[in-house]
Amino acid sequence: MARVRVAACGVLFWDEGTLVWDDYLHQRQLALTENSEAVLRWFAQWRELDTAEQSGPRHRAIADRLLQTGVLIQENSAEHVAEHRLLTEWRAWGPATRYHHFAGRTVADTRYLEVWEDEAHFAEKAKQEPPPPAAKSYPGQPLILLPKGRPDDAGWPRRDLLDVLYARRSTRQFTDDPVSLAALGAVVQVGGGAVEEMDHPDIGKVLFKTSPSAGARTPLELYVYANRVQGLAPGLYHFAPLSGGLENLCRTASAQELLDAVGGQRWLADCAFLLIYTAVPARTRWRYQSRRAYRDILIELGHASQTVLLTATAMGLGAVTATAVRDELLERLLGCDPVTEPILAVTAVAVPRDPAANR
Repeated sequence: MARVRVAACGVLFWDEGTLVWDDYLHQRQLALTENSEAVLRWFAQWRELDTAEQSGPRHRAIADRLLQTGVLIQENSAEHVAEHRLLTEWRAWGPATRYHHFAGRTVADTRYLEVWEDEAHFAEKAKQEPPPPAAKSYPGQPLILLPKGRPDDAGWPRRDLLDVLYARRSTRQFTDDPVSLAALGAVVQVGGGAVEEMDHPDIGKVLFKTSPSAGARTPLELYVYANRVQGLAPGLYHFAPLSGGLENLCRTASAQELLDAVGGQRWLADCAFLLIYTAVPARTRWRYQSRRAYRDILIELGHASQTVLLTATAMGLGAVTATAVRDELLERLLGCDPVTEPILAVTAVAVPRDPAANR
């Protein structure tokens, strides 16, 4: 008799006391009973189906039902072959990455709202559940105003788009020269500032930036750790696009603490200033309930960080973006809650030591 075991591409979790089997490959969730849980434990390894009776008198019938629904799979079946292929392809990144990707994968009958339906739905939702603020602010902290609007690029070494695109390289060797507050301001304004603000009659303040944001929800937040910026005391700042400046959070880190937070990577710690990207998922989640929407936040990070890199390149500065950092230590420095505002990445910006060699 063929053997069966629990399908590998599923996740178990408790939902208000109910054990749920989340079949993320097929977008299905099944509530499991205590007896079903016992059957799954029994078939955690390959066993013949008849052996289910050894764990309880009703367990064979439950096992048959779980096999029919795909919670159990039969050895060498088409489902087993497909599962083996998927696991082989995705094994190196582990189950969490598989779950993240395939749980957000849309199926053939997925329906998306028409524009008018979308507008009507969220206008009504805003009456019952107002959206989170479009940007974060620390109103009690000192504010360093930055020039608003489009920066004056007349003196920038590279102003042509193609020139900037082809000149961009990840720079990891910097001089000890400081950068100006105006240069920092240009980088954060172009990378994360509001190009246009709109007061939507139903959902409130909406920001439009140089990088696209799904549903114009703008979940990203920018923090600056200044090391060598003229006119700016070393320490941590938050960029407030609605206020048009840097809010001084009055926190500093030792050189070792900053180095530890960025994973011991000196090119990140020794820059003139370090941009730290966080996200407020609640902004995106208010509009998009689908698991897939988490990808939109990461895509926006890619847009925004590339904009920062290109702006720095146009100004003759060197920059590099990294995601390999120590989240927990950066969270402590920023004082942000990883549940409501996770760390995403950092970008180091400074004067390049040898522009031609930093590739």
